[in-house]
Amino acid sequence: MIALLAAAAFALVPVHGVVLDTLPDHTAIVQTDPVPAMRPSLTRRYRFSPSAAFAEGTNIDALLDPATRPPTLRSAIAAGRFAPGLPDSARAVRVEPGSSLPHAELVDQDGRPVQLDRAFMGKTLLLSFVFTRCPDRTLCPAISGKFAYLEEHLDPKHFALAEITLDPQYDSPAILREYAARYGAERENWTLLTGTGSTITRLLDAFSVSSMRVSSVNFLHDDKLVIASPAGRIATIVETASWDPDGALAQARTVAGMTGNPFERFKLALIANAIALCGGSQFAGIALLELTLFTIITVVSLLGMWLVARVLWPRRGKTEST
Repeated sequence: MIALLAAAAFALVPVHGVVLDTLPDHTAIVQTDPVPAMRPSLTRRYRFSPSAAFAEGTNIDALLDPATRPPTLRSAIAAGRFAPGLPDSARAVRVEPGSSLPHAELVDQDGRPVQLDRAFMGKTLLLSFVFTRCPDRTLCPAISGKFAYLEEHLDPKHFALAEITLDPQYDSPAILREYAARYGAERENWTLLTGTGSTITRLLDAFSVSSMRVSSVNFLHDDKLVIASPAGRIATIVETASWDPDGALAQARTVAGMTGNPFERFKLALIANAIALCGGSQFAGIALLELTLFTIITVVSLLGMWLVARVLWPRRGKTEST
């Protein structure tokens, strides 16, 4: 009962289920999977919007609207259960700098529908990928911590923050709302997003994000920071979770047409280019960056010592000759 009351407080809930029977009034008996912190597995009658007909035994993804009677499954499609994996370029158009944000029907931490390609128009968007059960403090918790820093330093009139879950089977709107509260996310300018498994899979394919399950509660995944212009076009993609928040802040301000710290932007670009040079490996890229910086510092130091020696040795030679 508590789960059902919790679900009723949300406008939409992404669900996966299997059609058990179709009825003459164009409704269907569907068994839905449990939704963490919201609702148990249920078998009941639903209607579809738009109207759809599925054969018995068909697995479906849909957005559940629990406010109608009977409840409505919106945008239902035939789809298997969510399975993380390597990006498949054949299933989605790859997102690159200059392209538009992809269309995707998502749900935020309050159960409100969010159209990814339209919801943030007019604002510079900083977007990344996380999942709430992530045990690696250097990945998802670190990314959300940096987003908390950005939230404090970016004007919500001109900027928006969004994190998309990598784990739609667990990260329900209720779970995301708890996660948002943990990091002090204000819903007006920091949105946590989930969706059906098929929608999240398509987005991971589009953004070329790898996600491999290593246990029932954990994923091994790469990550990236995406900055989109107020017109909804991709301006910057940083291929690592190890981006510096001050660099992201400077780059976001520049994309928004404001003044951004050029030194911080240079550092951010240097990290991104080093990782790209290493084939997307953030560890190799950062190692290469550290080696490059060490080499530059060494060369500058040696050059400085040489110039000092050039100044001092002639004076010493003149003194001895005198």
